[in-house]
Amino acid sequence: MHDAARFPLVRLRRRSVQPGYAFAWGAEMKRLLALKAPFVIVAEYCPDEPADDLRLRSAWLRSNQTALTAYCRGLIVIEPRIEARASTRETVRGMCEGSGLRLVVVSSMRVANELAPVLLKHSGPDLSKAPSIDKPNKPRLQMP
Repeated sequence: MHDAARFPLVRLRRRSVQPGYAFAWGAEMKRLLALKAPFVIVAEYCPDEPADDLRLRSAWLRSNQTALTAYCRGLIVIEPRIEARASTRETVRGMCEGSGLRLVVVSSMRVANELAPVLLKHSGPDLSKAPSIDKPNKPRLQMP
């Protein structure tokens, strides 16, 4: 489902977005995070993604926020239709909300290929101080 042939650029294959794919997606994401190396995910926008899969992926992103922010430098979504880019951005932002994942919507794979090295170089924490992905997230204290 994820094509990592050009790692650290990882491409989600659009044809793999079939009903019920979210569990396999989560398992593959865990394997990517276990590499403990920075990467960027590129995916074509899929407006007809099943709602159950979307909810499962959103929950997975939120529950794995610590590891995601340590290693995943961003999600680049390809939406070639200029008139749809703003709504695509809002839809995907809703899915990624609470995950700490940087999101960018671009027009083409060419633009994604140009942007990925920038995200890899200029974003994310210092990996020498990155938290272990084996430890669960600790609740943070909130100021009133």
